[in-house]
Amino acid sequence: MKGRLLIPALLWAAAGWAGYRPAGVTPLAVPGLPGSGVAGDPQWSPDGRAVSVEFLGGDGTSEEVYVADVVDAAAYPPRLASAAPVVSRTAAVKDPFALRTSETATVSESLSWAPPRGRGQRVAVAATREAVERGAPQVSFDIYVSEPGRKRFLTTSRDNDAHPAFSPDGEYLAFSSGSTGQGDLYLYHFFADADPLVQVTFEAAGSEIFPAWDAKGERLAFTGHLGSSDHVYVIDDVRALAAERDAGRRRSLARRLTRDVTPGWTASCLAPSFSPDGRWVAFYSRQGSTGAADLYVVPSAGGPPRRLLADGLPELRRGPRWSPLGDGLFAVLDSAERMNPLVWVPLSGTPRELETGTQLNADPCPRRVGDAIYLLFTAQGSAEGRQKRWRKPYVTRLVFDRGN
Repeated sequence: MKGRLLIPALLWAAAGWAGYRPAGVTPLAVPGLPGSGVAGDPQWSPDGRAVSVEFLGGDGTSEEVYVADVVDAAAYPPRLASAAPVVSRTAAVKDPFALRTSETATVSESLSWAPPRGRGQRVAVAATREAVERGAPQVSFDIYVSEPGRKRFLTTSRDNDAHPAFSPDGEYLAFSSGSTGQGDLYLYHFFADADPLVQVTFEAAGSEIFPAWDAKGERLAFTGHLGSSDHVYVIDDVRALAAERDAGRRRSLARRLTRDVTPGWTASCLAPSFSPDGRWVAFYSRQGSTGAADLYVVPSAGGPPRRLLADGLPELRRGPRWSPLGDGLFAVLDSAERMNPLVWVPLSGTPRELETGTQLNADPCPRRVGDAIYLLFTAQGSAEGRQKRWRKPYVTRLVFDRGN
């Protein structure tokens, strides 16, 4: 590990810089959320026609993922219709597909969007199969899928199933399961003729989490924990692996198709993400289990990792957020002095702060709209605002700035 990468403020404003700058920042109103609470992890749907947000109730009794349609996908600022929880419960929603539970508190998280289809939008979350009270000694998650006309749990394990991730074509859903070993990756094949569940990692002494697909749906990146460190791995030709029905041959094939792209790494690697062109895998890495992390990219075909940003605020469940153009990433600087600003981090060049006027930022999620990028994020108010108790969603319109 090399020394810290310093980013002096004077470099951030250097002449000749080219990148993105905000051309408008506004709070994103999400009608339908239940009272006061903390918003997190806002996500665009693949077609930009809907938004999801996790919402932790102010009383601490529930945390749920809500989805709201976007009234006009091209308009800025976007306007949302009323949001509804992904996991509907009879205690709160009159829905023929709602779950029958005796409690009212629920927990759902880590939404993944499937590609849009003619019949409507399919989404997956990790959710408690029975409603629970916050602070319960044991909370078990399963994978829940919601689509028009059908809502169901794909898994019913006593152990945790989490981190769902749809393949780009929607044919597969990858997720991490504690039902075997300390955690293995599985694929659920929606069009399978036989058993739709296929195990694709087999490390009994470690755990594999945070699966992430490349844009072609051919490779799967993930974080693998073994011993005292976490590495980033890539499974090549994951569909060939899933097609092998014999478990013994699949285990052998998995060893040949799985590569460690951070060999010799001594720090912890967090959730990875592929660049849009598939050439790079981005990830955060830090010494220890908490605190700031550095942002790296590594060639997906193999090669030395390269650090792009020091002291970033890492994504806890998702990988780093690439620009839709693949020319860099959006991140948050972990700096109490600067109130955690949003940062544009180019693949080549110097990072620069995005001057949004908001404080304690997190969760950047970009979407391309014409020549601009609409960036969803959360913040705990603006520098001039008085209401800073709850973290809320914001949106900014970014335009390309070639500098001076």
